[in-house]
Amino acid sequence: MISIIIPTYNNSIRLIQTIRNVLSQNNVIMELIIIDDSSTDNTKKQILLIQDERIKYYYNSKNIGTTNSRIVGIKKAQGEYIAFIDDDDDWMDNKLYKQKIILDAKPYDFVTCNYTINDEINKNIYNKNINHYCEKFTVNILQAPGPFLQCCLFKKNFLLNNLDGFDKKAEPSEDWDFFITISKLKPQIAHISEFLFQWNLSISSQSSNLQNEAAALDYIINKHAFYILAETSARNLSFQFRKLGHMYFKLRNKNKSVFYYYKAKKIYPYSIKNWIFILFNYLPISCQGFLIKRMI
Repeated sequence: MISIIIPTYNNSIRLIQTIRNVLSQNNVIMELIIIDDSSTDNTKKQILLIQDERIKYYYNSKNIGTTNSRIVGIKKAQGEYIAFIDDDDDWMDNKLYKQKIILDAKPYDFVTCNYTINDEINKNIYNKNINHYCEKFTVNILQAPGPFLQCCLFKKNFLLNNLDGFDKKAEPSEDWDFFITISKLKPQIAHISEFLFQWNLSISSQSSNLQNEAAALDYIINKHAFYILAETSARNLSFQFRKLGHMYFKLRNKNKSVFYYYKAKKIYPYSIKNWIFILFNYLPISCQGFLIKRMI
């Protein structure tokens, strides 16, 4: 059996669409675990109207966040396998079935797939192929976020043995932090080269808040800085700090922007970009906008 975990909070209209999407998955026995993180809307009422015995509804007496709600779901799961999906995303038909076949056949820890980004903010849809993460997982995951949790089907025991990899402080980029953490274990990974997950990015998505995203990446990169340096290169760590500088630059946080550009330069002084971006903060606003579009 596959246990699907959906954390949710005050998003009943979109949640019901996601629930129906999940329940339409073919050829698998499932339980759908919904962790309601203290919603104050009509979430519970709408779920009960569906009347499907596969749904198991749990209500948090206080708001604990997405990451901790997932942990609650893992501990309640009865299935051999576990999948995650957020309350506003979608899977393609047979996503779970195709991944389950692979886990049934060989001793992988989890299976990933490619995904589609439905950018509702900028009215754009595009595909992300993550085949290369399966080949060199550690190196690639330390360079940029790769698979989402929603791309994967996990062995339950693998997750139970790595619950400390879920870090609430890393939200809303907790996926990247989790995969960096488990990369230290050299997990056995398989990949399906099909686009089986759709991430619906909207203004209500946590990742659309640049301030929160910057804070999360700030935490993650500094948390794993020595590991990034040891497993990749000074150039890559410098690049990660420079990205933080870019984010704080866009947020008009000059102190942090300059701090991370200098930190990038200190780690890897051979990059001309590091020097140029330090100067950005001291140029007129009109020049900053023109240059940053061409250099980032």
